[in-house]
Amino acid sequence: MRFPPPLLIAAAAVGALLLLVIVTTSWTGATDEQAYWRAASRFAAGGSMYDPTAVPGDGSFGYWYPPPLAQVLAPLTSFIGADAFSVLWTALLLACLWWLAGGNGLVALALIAFLPVAVELRVRNIHLLLAVLTVLALRRSWLFWVPAAAIKVAPVIGIAFLAASRRWREAIGVSVVGGLVLLASVLLAPSAWQDFWTIVVPRGGTETASSIPIPFIVRFAGGAALAVVAGVLVQRGRQRAGEALLIVALTFANPTFWVTAFSLLIAIVPLWRSAGAPRSATGSVPVVAAAAG
Repeated sequence: MRFPPPLLIAAAAVGALLLLVIVTTSWTGATDEQAYWRAASRFAAGGSMYDPTAVPGDGSFGYWYPPPLAQVLAPLTSFIGADAFSVLWTALLLACLWWLAGGNGLVALALIAFLPVAVELRVRNIHLLLAVLTVLALRRSWLFWVPAAAIKVAPVIGIAFLAASRRWREAIGVSVVGGLVLLASVLLAPSAWQDFWTIVVPRGGTETASSIPIPFIVRFAGGAALAVVAGVLVQRGRQRAGEALLIVALTFANPTFWVTAFSLLIAIVPLWRSAGAPRSATGSVPVVAAAAG
């Protein structure tokens, strides 16, 4: 019988303790997930997704994302209440963590010992979902770049990565499909996009959205440059190094550069372990199985 490594057991024990604290303290009330539900609820009622009085990080549940996420969630608010949404969102995040851990509960608990993941679970933000979409985009289909970019702007640099790694068809595909999704979103809710440009863009991407005083536009440019380097590395056969650097680039280019953004880094775990895994007949890599193996 093979026993888990002692270090893994120790990390899992720390993660389990952190999760217990999170469940008994933070999950008893509303956290960041309510920003998504409230924005969608306001939009469904004919109001604005965005609150001009909100400040990033002030606990007012301001919505600081492009409109598509709230547009998708809006129909659900007619039969899913705020409390039920919190429960479902929590279950989604735990499922994302389990999937990123390769379906191994012990590894999932160990990942919580990485403090940004613990904080991410505490505030129930969206970065674990973005981590899953990124892994799927790299292992299953380039189409997953589209919802990732629709949720947060940073995954747009995936196009630079694809181009630099000479995956031209995928880069063009993401650009075309993403452009069509953007056009549909704008046509369906032009006022929402006007509010996004007048409320979110001038304020959400400033120093107030970062734990260090680097404006979003600077971090986005730096992230795009790192994504190009990552693509070149992959094109030259250094897959693990290139993909790990891409995850770092996405983290750095995240519009809100707080500690929760660093939880994106755990996407490196399934990517590293599934690098070079044999592909199925459909051309995709069974990520969870490869990561768990």
